Amino acid sequence: MECAPHRIWKKLMALVLSLVLMAVMLPGALAVDLNVDAGFYFKQSRGGTCTLASAAMMLRRRAFLDGLTDWTDVTENSVRGSAWAGGLSHSFNYNAMQVGYSTLPSNNEEKKAVLIQLLAEHPEGIVLYDRRQPHAVLLTDYTDGVFYCSDPAGSVSSGRVPISAASISIAGASCYWYISSDHNSAVATLDSLRLEGMRYPVNIRTGKGMSVSGTAASASGAVLSSVEAAILDANDQPVQSAEASPNVSSWSLKNFDSQLRFGELPEGSYTYMVVLTDSNGQTLCFMSDFTVSGSASSTATYWTVQDPSGTKLGQLVQETEEAVAEAVESEAEAVTETKKGMWSWLLG
Repeated sequence: MECAPHRIWKKLMALVLSLVLMAVMLPGALAVDLNVDAGFYFKQSRGGTCTLASAAMMLRRRAFLDGLTDWTDVTENSVRGSAWAGGLSHSFNYNAMQVGYSTLPSNNEEKKAVLIQLLAEHPEGIVLYDRRQPHAVLLTDYTDGVFYCSDPAGSVSSGRVPISAASISIAGASCYWYISSDHNSAVATLDSLRLEGMRYPVNIRTGKGMSVSGTAASASGAVLSSVEAAILDANDQPVQSAEASPNVSSWSLKNFDSQLRFGELPEGSYTYMVVLTDSNGQTLCFMSDFTVSGSASSTATYWTVQDPSGTKLGQLVQETEEAVAEAVESEAEAVTETKKGMWSWLLG
């Protein structure tokens, strides 16, 4: 039984070499520069619809990335029926794209770090909202140390501009909307090895752990010959591992829940890794660093997406779980802290 971590490690090394080669051979489809305005941006049609206009621009850019030929049909008016109820809904679906909502940390440096990570995970951008104005923009990218956006306000220059030229600031922003899942991308993966809705850790609260979830699926006409998962320590050595040979086309990672015991990990830095192999010999590897500490737990969800040329990409969605949701740990003090956390979340 001791051989499983070593086999995973050997596979990891081979996959790393493969990824290095892939990085220098990316197809032209991935070379699309969204910073070049191909007609992504527009101004809000009336006062009070900045969130709606910003969301429509975000969805338009995502549709463009998905290769949809009708991406220019994504407009403020076309999105309104799905997303608007006197304000932009916190959750809505438009043309197989699901949009979600979350709040930002109050600390400015933490906020910047979260936004940089979100933009790395969402090349289509996110809708950034400042309640104090109130106003929203489409935050498009973070390039050379500068945040850029498209501000739907008529008083701001059209197109992509530095956030310093917009109606809001990073410091004043308090929440955001983002595309949490995209079926238009997922549809293209049905004939490939893939991971669907896999939950993975960002930070694990010491002693609390998390449940393993998600689905591994093979390409049509193939079966999963091997599913392996491991937790690596800061020295990239396996400390926990699990392995199965399902020989089925779809298999739940929940089967590893009793073998991967995140709650037993001491404080420190780790890597979560999942490796899939199907009967066609196709291999897929997912890796993500995480920490174990005394702070609030947070997780994220991963879907494999695939561009038309066959290169695997990762679509990531972070879902922060506030510490108050973890439970009441000690009488009066715990109740007080829980109330504080809930009010902080409600007030954003």
